[in-house]
Amino acid sequence: MKEFNEYYLKLLQLTEYEVEVNEKRIEFGYQSSSHENLIHLREKYHLEKVAGTGDELSQIKNLTQWVNERLPHGNVRPPEHVDALYVLALSDSEPIQMNCYVIATVLNEVFLSLGFHSRRVHCRAYDAYDLDSHVVTLVFSNTLNKWVCMDGSWNCYLTDERGILLSLEEFRERLSSNLPVWVNGESIETDWSIFYKGYMAKNMFWFYSPVDSEYNYEARLEKKYGALLPEHFLPIELTREIPDKQSVQISRNPENFWSIPNQHNG
Repeated sequence: MKEFNEYYLKLLQLTEYEVEVNEKRIEFGYQSSSHENLIHLREKYHLEKVAGTGDELSQIKNLTQWVNERLPHGNVRPPEHVDALYVLALSDSEPIQMNCYVIATVLNEVFLSLGFHSRRVHCRAYDAYDLDSHVVTLVFSNTLNKWVCMDGSWNCYLTDERGILLSLEEFRERLSSNLPVWVNGESIETDWSIFYKGYMAKNMFWFYSPVDSEYNYEARLEKKYGALLPEHFLPIELTREIPDKQSVQISRNPENFWSIPNQHNG
């Protein structure tokens, strides 16, 4: 992809954050697995069995694959309600296509139901007129002591050349620094892996995420979001009037936006 090397990667390479900026901490929260709907979700779909008895990382991969098999990716409109129980019920008889926002939401709630700290993250492009974007799910790995990026839409994850799973932040940094990134741990480049890395390079200019990661967040009347923006950049969406009962807290410091979850939170 010509644009991959000459435009998208160049944008990432020229972009800097204000790492030393003194800004208010974004207090991300993660719902407890003891929440009624999360218990129902876990028990109805036997998610502990789906996760398996292997180590933490194998469980994360198993849950991502399960959601992907239930909800193949397609550019379709979201259903009437976007929560895991409603969406999965639609797929109980046969797999149905959903868009990346719905799939990432379901995967996030699946992770939460099993006690993982996880977040839905909207990956956005630099160009305000580019209406395409992508949504993924981050889950915190206690084994690696960091967030790892899981893409339920295409059942994929990213690793370095040693096979260590990458966070979204590391994925972005390694692309911009021309360091190896393997899709699903495979060192051999394919048309798919080349496309995926180019597609994500376009969509990792800035990030947007609910501050509270919880079941059926979209049904809340009052919503709080956090946005991670490079220095000197303000997307047109955030220059407009924010809808009533919504707020956006802007961060220009990755350490704030990608902060490790409080293990007592939730």
